[in-house]
Amino acid sequence: MRTRPIYKIGAIVLSIVLIACGTGSTTDEATSGKINVLATTPMLGDFVNQIGGENINLTILMPPEVDPHTYDPSPQDATKIADADVVFYIGLKYEPSALIKLLENTSNSDSVLVEVGESINPIEFSEEGHDDHDDHDDHDDHKDHDDHDEEGHDDHDEEGHDDHDDEEGHDDHDEEGHDDHDDEEGHDDHDEEGHDDHDHGSEDPHFWFDPLRVAMAAELMMNQLIELDPSNSEAYKTAGEAYISELNELDSTVSALIETVPSKNRKLITTHESLGYLEARYGVEVLTTIIPSLSSADEISPAELVDVLDVIEDNDIKVIFVESEAPSVYAETIAAEANIKTVTGLWVETLRENQSYGDWLIENVELIVENLVDLP
Repeated sequence: MRTRPIYKIGAIVLSIVLIACGTGSTTDEATSGKINVLATTPMLGDFVNQIGGENINLTILMPPEVDPHTYDPSPQDATKIADADVVFYIGLKYEPSALIKLLENTSNSDSVLVEVGESINPIEFSEEGHDDHDDHDDHDDHKDHDDHDEEGHDDHDEEGHDDHDDEEGHDDHDEEGHDDHDDEEGHDDHDEEGHDDHDHGSEDPHFWFDPLRVAMAAELMMNQLIELDPSNSEAYKTAGEAYISELNELDSTVSALIETVPSKNRKLITTHESLGYLEARYGVEVLTTIIPSLSSADEISPAELVDVLDVIEDNDIKVIFVESEAPSVYAETIAAEANIKTVTGLWVETLRENQSYGDWLIENVELIVENLVDLP
């Protein structure tokens, strides 16, 4: 596939970073004058590494193949956070509340905390347990992405994303309720209860299933690095723009893969609400999820299990996609009851060891396509 060599290079570079960082340790170059950058997840780490490269000291807090929903910060993490000049975290109540508290209380007075999720025009998550996608109906014309302009991507390919901060919905993001998530119904005890009640906000944080939103995150990171380290501004700008171009190519590749699946087969069920951006961008309909939540750590009631079985029967679903980071017991129970197949190997939250974002997305999409394309 034409895009794979680009991503293989990214994987090699990321593997070097991960070896140097381990599970988040800083490198021996801490005194080299480079800025110290911390990313909470391997996904964010790959994004910023594509832009910063050898000009930054990168620390990735969470190791690969670990579900961020269940990550417990360690005392060593506090040291890594305190050493950082800038911290990139997903936000939108994605990371556990204990980690957010650690970020807020441990970062030094000169460091910058950047919530990446705010910058990508996040989609809403409804109370019914399914993402609300205003642009979901017009994916038959997805080849040219014309209807994606309504989400604020009008000039995404041509303009280099210069105006994302001015897009409708970004300037007033805090006014629309983002700062008040803790006061929303059902979220009052988020901080007090810790990880067991890892309620998410009203916006879906899993934006990495849309490469164009990743491009928005990359632009944010590029601009932040330029601001903190103007002496390397040209290097960051060149690398950032090149990466954004690759992400646009990746978007076209994913779109072409999805379009090989007959429209009637573009329906699926998976473990939890993690594919909202894939659904919104490419028209793959997530009929329901086993865990009706944005967190794979949440529990499911017997009534909710029955609801999933009803959806399977009503829509003649043949397979369930089981997420690798989440417990599979619910999916196995439902599959056995409905006499359908489980498909394993879907990674939705994090990268695997030595894996780049581009390869991660292509492998996930290919897995979905291969199991939907030939369904009767």
